[in-house]
Amino acid sequence: MKIAFQGIKGAYSELALYEHFGRNAESAGTDSFDELFEAVMEGRADFGIVPVENTIAGTVVENYDLLLSNDIFVVAEVFMKIRHTLLAKKGASLGDIRQAHSHPHALGQCKEFLKKHGIAPMPVYDTAGAAEIVSRESRNDRAAIASELCAEIYGMDILGRDIQTNKTNTTRFFVIVKKENLTDDTVYEKTTIAFKTRHYPGALVDCLKIFQKHDLNLTKLESRPIPENPWEYVFYADFEGGIDSEIVRQTLKELENHALFLNILGSYPRALLGFRF
Repeated sequence: MKIAFQGIKGAYSELALYEHFGRNAESAGTDSFDELFEAVMEGRADFGIVPVENTIAGTVVENYDLLLSNDIFVVAEVFMKIRHTLLAKKGASLGDIRQAHSHPHALGQCKEFLKKHGIAPMPVYDTAGAAEIVSRESRNDRAAIASELCAEIYGMDILGRDIQTNKTNTTRFFVIVKKENLTDDTVYEKTTIAFKTRHYPGALVDCLKIFQKHDLNLTKLESRPIPENPWEYVFYADFEGGIDSEIVRQTLKELENHALFLNILGSYPRALLGFRF
């Protein structure tokens, strides 16, 4: 079984992949999220795992747009606590480090640690990529902020663990599969949809009242512009309840009658917010 993730070995998405599928899973990195979705659609990967929101950085809007534009279904969600690690060449010490390379988000999340130790932040395209670059250099004054897995992959020393300021920093991931490859043993407890309202005052309120009427709890609601139609928006929503429930089926039927379109993006088990790692 091959699972696609965006990034190179050691990326946080690969960690999330192992958290869900186990350490024996075969991971396959892609250069972009577009390529990840293509790999799943074309059968080069059995599943894909993509970040969809972070408690600090917010929603990964690109992946919601890709969910809507591809014949893909979400079959699981994974919550992973982000634990940033300072990595350097073998033999380097914390006192040697003058620069830390990482993704801008990671640098921002670790700015207090960097300031305390007089380390200058150096933005690069991603965390695991920073670790790979630093591991190939001969300098001991440069470090990378990345996952602890990168230390194992790239043969680096760990000079600091959990260096992020916010210790509750968490990313939510979706596990995706091609719709035609769905199996009968999928558990449905939570559902993600996309819909577009009609154009009249209170149209969104009327749609949301349907969930209230059927006592379904909305856990996320966000709007995104439709590039092809300026000033028009599609709404993404998560709610508690699976598509095998009669109440959910009735709710979605009523919503479809109120909306211009409705797309069920996934239905999956509700993930726990506790962490095992």
